[in-house]
Amino acid sequence: MKSQLYTSEPSLICPFRAEAVQYIPVSSCEDGFTLVFLHAMSLHKETFEPMLEHLLAASTTIKDVWSIDNPNHGRSSVLNQKLLEASSYREYWSAAEYARATYSFLTSDSHGVDFSARRLVGLAHSSAVSALMMLLRDKEFSLSKSTLNFTSLVLLDPALLPPQFPSTTVLSNMFGKFASTKRDKWPTRAAAYQYLAAHPGFKAWDPRALRLFVACALRDSDSGSEVVLSCSRTQEAGFYLSPTADYKARPVEIFIELTRADELPIHIITCLKDEYKGQTLPSKEFQISQVKSTTRGSVQLLERGGHMFPQVEPALCADAIQRALTSTRTETTVKTRL
Repeated sequence: MKSQLYTSEPSLICPFRAEAVQYIPVSSCEDGFTLVFLHAMSLHKETFEPMLEHLLAASTTIKDVWSIDNPNHGRSSVLNQKLLEASSYREYWSAAEYARATYSFLTSDSHGVDFSARRLVGLAHSSAVSALMMLLRDKEFSLSKSTLNFTSLVLLDPALLPPQFPSTTVLSNMFGKFASTKRDKWPTRAAAYQYLAAHPGFKAWDPRALRLFVACALRDSDSGSEVVLSCSRTQEAGFYLSPTADYKARPVEIFIELTRADELPIHIITCLKDEYKGQTLPSKEFQISQVKSTTRGSVQLLERGGHMFPQVEPALCADAIQRALTSTRTETTVKTRL
């Protein structure tokens, strides 16, 4: 597969630059799907590359793939560093910022692509699903005259957490604590790789995914004397712990709206292996029940890989995504307006 980087400039919708990478399969299908990927918190847009190597080698229904950085992650964090250090962002982040950046990129002219003419499939992992939900139905994006037409959604172990569930509070506090206490700097990238390769949260990752994390999820410190996490601990913790955190209530409402409308096929790929003391199971049961109530969606349960299965089991993830794409009705004329 070939790849190319593109960057959109700040817009009326989004104050940040947004960098994305386009992947084009060797056998690109001219009238095929355009996949739009959003990554989980603390990761980066290139994190799906090991999985895409499998998917694009096997699929004959894909035109191209676009993976978009959250603006305070990956290479985009370097482009946006000055604004990210402002007091309004230093200790806070929101799902809406990722949704704005995605919308701003897709409707910009920096890439020369008319995404409104594409057969889009939205794919998101973990907390990025909240941004994808907001992108689809938030009133903020209906102000634009541009339209983006999604044929289906593929949600990878989605962090759609109903706020009324006690487990949601437990998980928010747990993830906030993880974020605020994890190691965030190393003297070199080689030292970072050695540390992470032995860390419980990373040691099961496919080696290619871990190498990409070290290359793309870390940036040089301001002094240049060490490497640090692109997404700061304080911003990630603020995302989970802020009293005004927006990744829970509204995204769950939109998810319910979409499943009840039963117009847009929603495919969930999830792993019931729970690394978080069983606290994700209530929300997973809720998500599965909602999608099973639709007539055009699907649920796939993976037996291994855990929450990070796109990084741990990239081939398994690719096969599951291909099944979801195959089950999408290609003759669908139903369109979701942003």
